[in-house]
Amino acid sequence: MVGLIILGVLIGLILLIPVGADLGYEDGKLHVSAKVMGILLQLYPKPPGEKKPKKQKKPKKEKEKKEPEPGEEQPKKKRKLPFNRNELLELLKVALRGFGRFGRKFKVDRFVLRYVAAGYDPYNVAVTYGWVNAALSSLAPLCRERFTVKDCEVSTDLDFTADWMHLDLGIAFSIRIGQILGTVLGIGFGALRILLRSKIRRKREAKLAPPEPVEEIKAEETTETKESESTIEGPAPVEERKNGNGIE
Repeated sequence: MVGLIILGVLIGLILLIPVGADLGYEDGKLHVSAKVMGILLQLYPKPPGEKKPKKQKKPKKEKEKKEPEPGEEQPKKKRKLPFNRNELLELLKVALRGFGRFGRKFKVDRFVLRYVAAGYDPYNVAVTYGWVNAALSSLAPLCRERFTVKDCEVSTDLDFTADWMHLDLGIAFSIRIGQILGTVLGIGFGALRILLRSKIRRKREAKLAPPEPVEEIKAEETTETKESESTIEGPAPVEERKNGNGIE
């Protein structure tokens, strides 16, 4: 009994541990770091002191490819999705509902977005700049309502002299393990329910589907074979030759 209590306490403490990540593309460089209990662990690029030993590449074995015989065509199987449109919409709603449960629990420690529109065509540059500003102005209020953001830096600009746009994007967030586990289980159970319902629907449709007309196909094949046999085995017509007086 005491062991179960200790195990439950340990699991509860593990579920309360905050984890997160700090990733982005800034100044032309990609960086990815994991965060555990406020401690950053740099994943990419690797710290200068750490070097992985080079693995020796094993020679790849060439697989013998079976070439199809002339006149034989391999039938292509059409893959059908196990879900229809309504079920796909339900899956999307389940996923959005599950991520929406994070809410204020999903803490964004840092968010950086610096965008400079540029390009060869000034008209396209201006249109892209306006579209980015419109998208940011519509998404910013939703993000403020749903998430807690500590440090936020968003800026946009125009540069008609540059040939390529400039983009800096970075985000650092944290969340507890228990919240992630609850969200994953909620989405998983919702998707499993829709999957079982879809499986039952497909079985019902297979039972109600009309059988294929096999007998008619066989009858057509037999008539074609008979006609072909009659043309081959039948005696060829002999033309009667007559002389000029009408005598054979």
